Amino acid sequence: MPELRAEVDPEAVLNLLNRHFKVPVTGLVPVEAGPIMRAFYFVAGEEEYLIRFNRDNMMTSNLPKEKYISRKLAPMKIPVTPIVHTGRMGNLHFAISLKMPGQIAATMPALEVRSLLPQVISTLDDIHRVDVSDTTGYGVFDYLGQGMSSSWREFLELIEKEEDERDYFGKWHHLFNDTFLEFDLYRRIYDRMSDLLDYCPSDRYLVHGSYTLHNILVVHGRITAVLNWFDARYGDFVYDIAGLDFWYPWLSVREVFRRHYEEQKIEIPHYRERLLCYECHVALSGLRFFAFAGNEPSYRTTRSLILKKLEMPGP
Repeated sequence: MPELRAEVDPEAVLNLLNRHFKVPVTGLVPVEAGPIMRAFYFVAGEEEYLIRFNRDNMMTSNLPKEKYISRKLAPMKIPVTPIVHTGRMGNLHFAISLKMPGQIAATMPALEVRSLLPQVISTLDDIHRVDVSDTTGYGVFDYLGQGMSSSWREFLELIEKEEDERDYFGKWHHLFNDTFLEFDLYRRIYDRMSDLLDYCPSDRYLVHGSYTLHNILVVHGRITAVLNWFDARYGDFVYDIAGLDFWYPWLSVREVFRRHYEEQKIEIPHYRERLLCYECHVALSGLRFFAFAGNEPSYRTTRSLILKKLEMPGP
């Protein structure tokens, strides 16, 4: 598979950190941080930190955006990682944050994950209650908090279009010829999503965009941090529920959330249609990414998940 993460010299990282901190920096060790980032744990004085590096190919939605989100959410009870500093090292973005305790929820036994669901729901409710009235636009937003699409529908429809050459995927349509990305399948899913867009409201909520078990840290049954906010966007809050429901069908998330909203006496018009619309979008994003990354097993898993959704009775 092609390497999507930047090459980072540990010696250069130490030099960077020694310039930034006035106390000795020790214990620099590489850690796993997903398919697009390089990361290292280190100790400065008596405090433990994490530094992450990302290529400069995500336009205005990159690590500086997490600093904006960290500051915006800090006064609230939403568990986010405090960002100490962001900057550049050559052509790379970096972010230094406090090391948060916890185990990735995706690595926990199924019974423990199920017992965590009330917190997963309440944390997501808190995210969706964040006041975004001081911002504009829809979809993925920049490091100043401004959305880069004029409508929620426009943002969702971008999944079909090629990107600016400076952005992450760039002119990506060549993937239909150069990889296992299937044009007919992609078009079928996109057309189904398009058919359902009229059911989707134009409300503006803060949406995490990648609220999965891989981005939740847990200690002793308590969520300590929600990670990786660079996909955050403004739009319909049901999108976050769709992401959980798509990747973890065994959790029956759609029913759990439906009961939760009924108990709260919150009506969600066209709930099933909205879920399927966004699950199509999640699938398209996944199929494109895994083809781009050359990860055929994950591509096949995503393909299987969405085909099961499309074959289910419903809208």
